[in-house]
Amino acid sequence: MKPIHLSLLTVFTAASFIPETAADDSLSLSEANARALEKHPSLAIFEADRRLADAKILSALAIPNPEVEFETEDVLGSGEYEGFQSAVYNLGLSQLLELGGKRRQRTEVAKSALASEDLRFEAARREVMLETTRLFVSALAAQESEDTASQNLAIASETVNSVKGQQEGGRGSILDVGQSELGLREAQLQLQGARSRTLLSRQRLASLWGDSKPDFDRVSGRLNSPGKSHPGVETLIEKLDDHPLMAMARSGIKTAEQELSLQERLRQPDLNLGLAWRRDTTVDDNAVVINFSLPLPLWNKNEGGIAEAEAGIARSEALVNQARQELAATLAEAVARLDIARAQYELVTDRMLPVATRHHEAVAEGYRLGRISYLELLEARRSLTQVRGQRIEMLSAYHEARIEIEALTGTSL
Repeated sequence: MKPIHLSLLTVFTAASFIPETAADDSLSLSEANARALEKHPSLAIFEADRRLADAKILSALAIPNPEVEFETEDVLGSGEYEGFQSAVYNLGLSQLLELGGKRRQRTEVAKSALASEDLRFEAARREVMLETTRLFVSALAAQESEDTASQNLAIASETVNSVKGQQEGGRGSILDVGQSELGLREAQLQLQGARSRTLLSRQRLASLWGDSKPDFDRVSGRLNSPGKSHPGVETLIEKLDDHPLMAMARSGIKTAEQELSLQERLRQPDLNLGLAWRRDTTVDDNAVVINFSLPLPLWNKNEGGIAEAEAGIARSEALVNQARQELAATLAEAVARLDIARAQYELVTDRMLPVATRHHEAVAEGYRLGRISYLELLEARRSLTQVRGQRIEMLSAYHEARIEIEALTGTSL
């Protein structure tokens, strides 16, 4: 089986994010993925399922046990058969011989089921890594929002000091001082909310591996800017064949075909061969008895089992088509979200943010010169903060769509 989890881990931890100098209390994406893969509760059951699949192989390989038979004839009757004086004793051993390669075919069915179980495990690992990376992106975005709120608070604090200085110099009013202090409280409230969201994002990330409290104070890295281009949808859809859900669906066809072969072999009857020692007390002689039995397939030719196996093949083929269509639809939607988020990010970053920044600087300068009221300055700062928040939101949406595409295709964008 192709090991896909290592390549996917490389995709998620490669050049997806801008690295930072790692601190002792920070958590990297690779560390987060490693923890989740080791301790995520949804993966624990697969170890037991795999042992179950292994056990089924052992059961399929097992040879039927021989049977010991003991028989007494011509006893407890009347006349010369009274008591045990004319008894005939038979002590034998019989063995069922499976014909037509049934045992080997049962083993092939069990091995195919084990391969499907491995693929199901890989699909679950990929889902865990996808969820881990999503929450990691959310934590990075929350940290950046917190940093923006901290910058906004610093600006509000400087503005309060400036307004108070102007008021003391006779150029400002007591109303401006009150409004600036209200703006400071607003910035403090925004920072408090941003910190709460950051703590919550870290808690959600830590819950993936069962920690009730994060043992890290920060996730390392920063969300990088969106790429300029990506492969077309049709090119990306071609890579879906390597997805474990597709491989698992195709494995289902193979298992169903192996089951059909087994059901066809079951039409051939099995031979029961026996060998016994015979003791005839009437003549005081011993003899060997050889017997065999072979069912006659007159009424039951296993038509039902064969029909079920054929229906299983048709169902597995339909599941392959269903899996391909569902994955393709999910991929197309993710690509659309990626393009929308990138276009919105470029609009916010290239047009809106520079305008909002220049406007805030101009209003701040006008306020210092006494030409503009503080309310206009406060509104300009609110607009700048809003645009900065939109930039982070669009950047987060872009990376969420990107990691979903990478998880579906197993390739880095």
